[in-house]
Amino acid sequence: MKNKKINSIIFRIIFSLVGLFSLLKIIKKYGFTNLVEEVNQTGFLLVLLALTFIPTLICYAVSWMLASDHQRMFQESSIFKKISIFTKITVVSIAWNNLTPFLKVGGEPLKYLMLSKYLPKSDALASTINYNIIHLLATGVSFVVTSIVLVLFYQMPNEVRYYLLGFAFVFSISLYLLIWILRVKFVYIAFTFRYRILRVIIVNIKVAFRRLLKFYNKSPGIFCSSLIIDIIARFIEGLTFYFGFYLIKHQISFLSSSLLDVGRTFVDNIFFFVPYQIGTREEGVRFFMEKILFVDSKGFLSAVFLYRFVEITWIFIGYIIWVSTKSSSKELSV
Repeated sequence: MKNKKINSIIFRIIFSLVGLFSLLKIIKKYGFTNLVEEVNQTGFLLVLLALTFIPTLICYAVSWMLASDHQRMFQESSIFKKISIFTKITVVSIAWNNLTPFLKVGGEPLKYLMLSKYLPKSDALASTINYNIIHLLATGVSFVVTSIVLVLFYQMPNEVRYYLLGFAFVFSISLYLLIWILRVKFVYIAFTFRYRILRVIIVNIKVAFRRLLKFYNKSPGIFCSSLIIDIIARFIEGLTFYFGFYLIKHQISFLSSSLLDVGRTFVDNIFFFVPYQIGTREEGVRFFMEKILFVDSKGFLSAVFLYRFVEITWIFIGYIIWVSTKSSSKELSV
């Protein structure tokens, strides 16, 4: 156990150093002076930049609320009160996710813990599981939609076009096969695995999938609405990049900003093992702008730094909300 812990620490240090070295190399190539000058142009408008994340937060909160039995939450409360509760919990969970350097799952248990104050624990757990699956599904669908939009509306070499279409096709087939495996071949596959941990993972996936399928069969309209709103949130999040490029006077279209943010999410997921995606995010944004969107990548580094500023701001806000929530709970228990 001790050796595993030491290896884990060494692993993190190595990838942290690699990411930091990559970032320093990118900054050197970009020009530190250019970076400082462009960020200084924003001034007090940085406050407005941080606020561009609010529409995304609200979409996530509404999507999660739809995936929950919110009718049992303070039945006398208005729908706006319920949305505010889910928004508050979403802010805290995102803050703790961003504080988790690798898999970004530090805030997931908090979703359940905070929601259990308003719902029975069984409903809070079901809500958290349902929404996490919907959120993952929405992320994958946003990748496919982005690929299709790029192929239809952006000029690019045929080679890149084929790659994008291939990705959309492979992802769609993989999702279909996953559903088929879980529904039809579950028992056989689960117990052909030699290692117990793989069996446990498959069993948990099966239970989660069955719960989600039950939710869909019970309320297909609400399920689809939750999924669609979460997909929309992925593209609305591009507002941060759009306003960031606007502040440094290297404006790109909102559509390109939305697709760029989805591309940023894709790169972040690929390089999840790099702490805070240092270096990989910056290089990924530059590559996506130059090789996929075919737009001028001038200002890309400043825009990514401004995006990180927004993340840090909401980490701080989420932490403040978490502390105030804990303080309120202590006061009520006295």
